[in-house]
Amino acid sequence: MTRFIRAFGRGSTFIFLPLIFIIVYHISFIITGLFLGSATLLMAFVQYYSGILTDRIGRRTILVYSQIPAVVFYLLIYYTVANPYYFVLLLGSWYGTIIINSIQYPAVQASVADITSVRDRLSGYTIMRIMANLGIAIGPLLGAYLAYFGLQYIFLVSSAVTVVEIFMLYFLMRETYVPSDHIQVMKGELSRTYMKDRFFVVFIIIGVLLQIFMRQRGSTFTVYTIVLQNLPYMYLGYIWALNGILVVALQFPLLRLMTKVGNPMMWRGVGTLFYAISFLVLTDSTAFLILALFMTISTFGEDLLSPTTQSIITTLAPDNMRGSYVGVYNLYSSFGGFAGAIIGLYLLFVLQSVSSTYWFYIAIGTVVVAVMYMFISGMFSRRMKEMEETVISSNVG
Repeated sequence: MTRFIRAFGRGSTFIFLPLIFIIVYHISFIITGLFLGSATLLMAFVQYYSGILTDRIGRRTILVYSQIPAVVFYLLIYYTVANPYYFVLLLGSWYGTIIINSIQYPAVQASVADITSVRDRLSGYTIMRIMANLGIAIGPLLGAYLAYFGLQYIFLVSSAVTVVEIFMLYFLMRETYVPSDHIQVMKGELSRTYMKDRFFVVFIIIGVLLQIFMRQRGSTFTVYTIVLQNLPYMYLGYIWALNGILVVALQFPLLRLMTKVGNPMMWRGVGTLFYAISFLVLTDSTAFLILALFMTISTFGEDLLSPTTQSIITTLAPDNMRGSYVGVYNLYSSFGGFAGAIIGLYLLFVLQSVSSTYWFYIAIGTVVVAVMYMFISGMFSRRMKEMEETVISSNVG
């Protein structure tokens, strides 16, 4: 339930923030991309260390208490958008929210793995995504509506909703991981463990490439629709609301298909291919129906790809390193997000008169990544089978 509350209150902030940089503070595309990319790196470094921390102190403390400063940061962003003379304060407050959100993320993902088996883990992450996307279905619409009165009101709502989230976590959240019940990770053991796992290293490398292209669906798409194409704010709200609705409607039918046929890695490749097709759709025009078709196809990709990320990572990770492995993956893949934010907005600026060419290049690169995932899907099937046999033999013993 808290995932719904969080997405409802904060989903619009990530969508509309690039517009504040460009429209309110008149920051260039390139510098905006640099800020967004550096935020991705900051997020990943924080997640790396918070992943290690949650394996040492448990999940509940991080989930509940880490969010308190976010209330203040969102209020400061509200002030700096309403009074556009304090860009450094805006930037610092936004980076503050990035840090706070990043501290919580590995604990959220690891807590799902704590209470699910390997076989049921994909279902667990799917349910969590559905709750989050119920919020995404509503949040951007509210954000687009508030934007007509002033972009600053988006962040005022985020601050208020964060207070609700904190209280819900405090009274409803129970600890899912007691560190004293598990073997503690010694200094240097994490890096030695994951570096010896060649399959996990390959998965990370492909993940870096994936993030370069996935980044274009976020801030780049926002700038493309509102700044370059001069489309109404509500278009963006409707499109992201459509995304949230489709995730909720499609996730369980697709989950049943994913659990009956193939493996998470194969479906990860199929999902990435859907993303590539959606980028090709944008080469046609910016009519609302085309944008809706883009979001519909890319949401199929999201429903196939997103639940598999944490499912694969926490399946590959030792029980006492689940949060740490999530942090490691996010750390390395963030370099792809960093490059994608900068390169994407730079190329969009250079190719703004022929933007269809830009989306064609993005589509081709995404196809290459999809093929990589399909190539290693057989290796992952063998890995899962070995792990299930180990669990069965340990239970028999």
